[in-house]
Amino acid sequence: MDMKNNETLPVDNQAMYDPDSIIRDLFRQWWVILLAALTAALLAGTYLKISYVPIYSTTTTFVVEKSGFSNNSVSDNLRSAENMAENFSVITESSLLKKRVCEDLGISSFNSEVQVTYVESSNLMTMTVISGTPRMSYLTCLSVMECAQELCEELSENISVRVLQQPSLPSRPSNPLQVKGPMRKAALAAAAAMAAVFVLLSFYKDTVKNEQEMNKKVDAPLLASVCHEKTYRTMLHRLKRKKNSLCLDNLLLSFDYVESIRLMATRIRQAMDKNHCKTVMVTSVSENEGKSTIAANLAMALVQEGCSVALLDCDFRKPSQYKIFDLKDQKDSIVDFNDMLRQKKDFKLQPAGRDQKLMAAFGTSSHMRTLDQNTFSFLGDILHQLKEQMDYVIIDSSPLGLVAEGEILANLADASVLVVQQDVMEARYINDMVDQLNHTRSKLLGCVYNNVRPGIISRAVSYGHYGYGYHYYGYGHYGYGRYHYGSYEKNRKHTKTDE
Repeated sequence: MDMKNNETLPVDNQAMYDPDSIIRDLFRQWWVILLAALTAALLAGTYLKISYVPIYSTTTTFVVEKSGFSNNSVSDNLRSAENMAENFSVITESSLLKKRVCEDLGISSFNSEVQVTYVESSNLMTMTVISGTPRMSYLTCLSVMECAQELCEELSENISVRVLQQPSLPSRPSNPLQVKGPMRKAALAAAAAMAAVFVLLSFYKDTVKNEQEMNKKVDAPLLASVCHEKTYRTMLHRLKRKKNSLCLDNLLLSFDYVESIRLMATRIRQAMDKNHCKTVMVTSVSENEGKSTIAANLAMALVQEGCSVALLDCDFRKPSQYKIFDLKDQKDSIVDFNDMLRQKKDFKLQPAGRDQKLMAAFGTSSHMRTLDQNTFSFLGDILHQLKEQMDYVIIDSSPLGLVAEGEILANLADASVLVVQQDVMEARYINDMVDQLNHTRSKLLGCVYNNVRPGIISRAVSYGHYGYGYHYYGYGHYGYGRYHYGSYEKNRKHTKTDE
């Protein structure tokens, strides 16, 4: 079935609602969510500090008493206090009092707030003066208290106002700045909003999120799925950035990872034998999808099955096979395959791997200039010779979506395999590369679904990361993961005993 560039196949609800993919995307973007939360908290704190206006309050308490002796003095005082409270509030709001206070303090305008409250069932009144500075609040309270007493005596001669509690200079604002609570709320709101954005983006993105979508969205058969392998063996290795090799001859590889590699190699070999192919090109759509590691492990798995295999590092822009086989210390002694092709030197293979049974041609330096037609013709002659000498030839190609050399190499090989990393590339780009490979001379055997991670529960208890830890085209990292595999050596000894 063919697909246009901007068309995708419909996906069922189970494929679209993939919680694993959403959780992976949230973990992948944790630093963006954290940055948004910190930014929102800082902005909220800055705004509160800039807009904060401290106010200071000074409080005094009055006792309202009725002049003269009376048997009903208590009830009279209570009624007088209630009436005085109402009158006192009116007095404090009057322009006459404000004018007297301004004259007393020598200010041009009255900018303070005066609040008078009456204590029920008592002859007590409380007056609070609120102002912008402690000194102004205190002086205003004294002036208002003095002026109000004079006005009260003028209005009612038989009522006296006695100060019970003298005002004091406020030592701190009555509205202290509270930033922790608002900053925390702003951070949580920003984090939730950013997480919601990533959830929506993850939900609607058209990547291949699981094997069901791989079968539905990609126009090529699924050869095998290679499970996720942790990059770091322990947390200490993670802190030290110490990565191990993903090469199949590493005895610390996990059992699931090794078995998925062996199953992949078996299916690719069966497909090659069925189509009478001896050379296979391993490529990907973009960088960091694991195609170099898949090519190296495919070659190692075929060697372990007793086949003679040649591995050619034809990723001329950024070769990495010598890093995968941990030959960085021997880089100077390796004959660069790229230079060998350009100078048309005698072609030589060198043993690689733990058992030195794999024959390989390594590239050690990056060449940004594309090979010319004569050089590719020379490479074609080399492939023809290797087909006569070896059972299989594995070609590690440049990413097909980035470099044009991949299509030329596909025309030189008998078959091709496209590596697709889980939940990375959109399906339309993958199908574009599938169509491109189908229009070459090589037979597209299918796709290898790489770095397939476990479900939610298994993922929650793991802390590893699978990636490709060496720089590739200046974009990212090739990774060498954590491995736990100890049965390979035993199986190899049993095989020799049976033989």
